[in-house]
Amino acid sequence: MSLRSDSGGPSRRLAAALLAVAVGTLSAVVTAGPASAEPAPAYDHSKDKGTAPGTHGPLPKGFSTTQLTVKFKPGLAVRLRDRGLVAKDSGDAAEIQHVLGKYRDATIRPLSSTPETKITEQRLQLEKRTGRELPDLNSWFVVTAPRSGVEGLLRDLNALSSVEIAQARPVPVAPSEPLASHQRYRNPSTSVLGGGVDADYANAQPGGKGDGITVTDIEVQSVVAPSYGAQSLAAGDDHSLMVAWTPTLGQVWAWGDNSQGQLGLGNTTNKKVPSQVPGLSDVTSVSAGNDYSVALKTDGTVWAWGDNSQGQLGNGTLTDSKVPVQVAGIYNAVGISAGPGHALAVLSDGTVRAWGDNSQGQLGYAGSDSPVAITVPSLTGVSAGPGGVAAGGAHSVALLSNGTVKAWGDNAQGQLGDGTTTDHTTPAAVTGLTGVSQVSSRGDHVLALLTGGTVKAWGDNSQGQLGDGTTTDRKTPVAVSGLTDVNGVSAGTLHSVATTASVSSTTYTWGDNSQGQLGDGTTTDRTSPVATSANSESAVAGLAHTVSKLGQWFYVWGANASGQLGDGTTTPRTSPTELVGLTNQWNLCHEDLAGRVATGAIVQVPSLFGDPCTNDSSIRHGTAVAGIIGAQDDNGLGMAGIAPHATLHLSGTAVFDAVAYATAHSQPGDVILYEVALVPDGSGGPWYPWEYDSSVYDQTVLATAAGVTVIEAAGNGGNNLDDPTDTYATTIMGRPDSGAVMVGAGAPPSPGGTNCLGSSPPAERTALPLSTYGSRLDVQAYGSCVATTSAPGWQDLTPSATNPNKTYAGTFNGTSSASAIIAGTVAALQGAAKAGSGVLTPAQVRDTLKLTGTAQPTGDPHHIGPRPNLHAAIDSL
Repeated sequence: MSLRSDSGGPSRRLAAALLAVAVGTLSAVVTAGPASAEPAPAYDHSKDKGTAPGTHGPLPKGFSTTQLTVKFKPGLAVRLRDRGLVAKDSGDAAEIQHVLGKYRDATIRPLSSTPETKITEQRLQLEKRTGRELPDLNSWFVVTAPRSGVEGLLRDLNALSSVEIAQARPVPVAPSEPLASHQRYRNPSTSVLGGGVDADYANAQPGGKGDGITVTDIEVQSVVAPSYGAQSLAAGDDHSLMVAWTPTLGQVWAWGDNSQGQLGLGNTTNKKVPSQVPGLSDVTSVSAGNDYSVALKTDGTVWAWGDNSQGQLGNGTLTDSKVPVQVAGIYNAVGISAGPGHALAVLSDGTVRAWGDNSQGQLGYAGSDSPVAITVPSLTGVSAGPGGVAAGGAHSVALLSNGTVKAWGDNAQGQLGDGTTTDHTTPAAVTGLTGVSQVSSRGDHVLALLTGGTVKAWGDNSQGQLGDGTTTDRKTPVAVSGLTDVNGVSAGTLHSVATTASVSSTTYTWGDNSQGQLGDGTTTDRTSPVATSANSESAVAGLAHTVSKLGQWFYVWGANASGQLGDGTTTPRTSPTELVGLTNQWNLCHEDLAGRVATGAIVQVPSLFGDPCTNDSSIRHGTAVAGIIGAQDDNGLGMAGIAPHATLHLSGTAVFDAVAYATAHSQPGDVILYEVALVPDGSGGPWYPWEYDSSVYDQTVLATAAGVTVIEAAGNGGNNLDDPTDTYATTIMGRPDSGAVMVGAGAPPSPGGTNCLGSSPPAERTALPLSTYGSRLDVQAYGSCVATTSAPGWQDLTPSATNPNKTYAGTFNGTSSASAIIAGTVAALQGAAKAGSGVLTPAQVRDTLKLTGTAQPTGDPHHIGPRPNLHAAIDSL
């Protein structure tokens, strides 16, 4: 199942009929049965368990094989607490935990990031208001199993009596525009130039430009997720790095300080959100020095960029580089580590190469700096695993394959661990240390993870970074207090981090906390480990900030003056802040959209990855949708949106609770637009509305219950939702109405007998062959020939424009264009209603659009409903 963006005055009798509809609706709520009647139950998804596609294996094409959503029966109160699941009956929790434990790479987290108490409070308020039982969003969770896959999990979870439904998540695919050419969708319904929704009439009414209304566009988004395994994250002085698992394995993303070109973007501009390092692929691990970066590729080569004042780029020069350059002479590396001014690489034969600063003999010899990699003398048998070498402040550490450790370089604070403070220019054994599986160092202290899951530390302890409860430097390894079951360690400049192994991993920090880098909500130093609220499988410590990950989720905290947290701000964080790697889908700097999009809610929380002013062609779908709804109308440029005063919020499918998240940032009368559809075979076959996804259906019910109108594209598959032989369609039609306004793609007018579809176009308002259709569809709008804001390479209305912020196209199509037109229409209608007697309920919006719209021609066998008429709809108010 793929997710795909779809591309693509009344009479007095009529006004009276509408009033009767509205009064009848309200009366039904007031008089619906005796006071003692039980509220209608929420939809029970267990009816679809094991039968609906996506709930069992083998999975059809287009479903995720690594991620699923699961809803536990609400009455069981299954919740995630500390390091495991709990439930009203401990036996249920144990049974679920047992199933998840069979898949050792499986991680689980709540679908919604909103606090449980707030979700419950909102649901209870809505139940009281609507008089019916509503879905419990706290019962929904997301499970990721990147290695073992989810087919076995689907089978085992759906076999549990505690599970209402487990369903594989749909896979996002890129949007498409299946047709081509022009538009007249703003025209009056009877215009000789072609009928439309009469946006000009609405815009001339008080509030009719969408004043006071928020429209959230939910687009198909890819997610940038870190690779699994060690060294997929790195933290430098003021910048951060990540190796991606998705959207493309082996890409590198960077953010923060770029004064020395350490982000590898070809410039020296700081980035407050992660940006992809161009021209770098097939990377397996990264490491960050003070102001430079190092990457190891699958072919064994090593690449570096940024500051090169001490030869730390290893390319034989002392010239800084703003783009990655290859470290000379290395072709079989298996591990890397970048220190403040020198770098190390482990080779497949167990030897180590070093380059850069050698002021304290940290390269393994007495002599000057080296801008090329040299072999560390008298060192063999070094571990090829993660954490095999560590480049500290002015010293180096190596883990041997037999579990012992050697160190060399500066020893002023005992960081060589040999019981002295005497420097060594050649590797010397760390005293009394065996059974080590990983080493880490950045400043003047060292951490060693032992195979039993405990941690030892030595060296500088001025800020308590050794974690032994003191601030006394240690010249030999001492145990870090209270840590067990540890699976990873990272030594920052003056603080330390460790993660533990479990279904819900715990992150511990200790040491300097002057910038909140411990993430415990304070700026108080800690001499012993403290648990943070970030559950992480791995974490890295920089100068004064920390980055961790759990599956595809990021957590960041600490210093942020250069944007090194990647959350779009320069605000420091004393507690973990979650980042979701959503790729930007909109050019927020387009001349008709600049300043139109809200930057304080959906756009930035969670943060977007990528440049908000991007002009890449991949963002044209979202840019086009935003233009139809809300392009600025008073700047003398381009075009005007249908609701140019509406507030635009932008979100995407990579937010698991995207609809609930948008609802939480909306008020009654606001609009949420689903620019998404499901495509079972991932190509041009049948398309289905997004609410086929059970978790999206529940979120839609909650949104409409909260008074938010949901506009849902039906899809571009040309299929019939009333087909009784179609299991996808029968699943959708077998549920109670979600309350969403479902939209089809209708043929645009053809004055003079021609339009963008050619000289013999389909009759106006008939269903285009591409449109999904059926009795569930409510209204239609132009499914082709729609003009809007665009991106370079798709600009037939401005063919000579070279500025990517000044491009327009007349060829936006499908139920994407249709549903965007309807979203703008509803925003204009609700703005006018708000300026009058008050906003309409979602049910009243749907009835008004249908009863006042221009009817679909009789005889068209593919039902998609009428085309709205804002003139008639507003007059009916």
